[in-house]
Amino acid sequence: MIEQVINRRNMQQAYRQVKQNKGSAGIDGMQVKELTAYVKQHRDAIATALYNGTYLPQAILGVDPSEANT
Repeated sequence: MIEQVINRRNMQQAYRQVKQNKGSAGIDGMQVKELTAYVKQHRDAIATALYNGTYLPQAILGVDPSEANT
């Protein structure tokens, strides 16, 4: 299954979807326009870490459901 995640075509599709949705900056503050250069520089290291099970994703910004409609 991890091979499908790190497949270049799948990663490109995910990137296009984030870009199309104009994804907002996450907790790391990275803008979508910065993503291309970051992925080009770090793709192999990220893929290797995912494959080896050593990838530790950064925290994500979330919404407390109890505060969503306030």
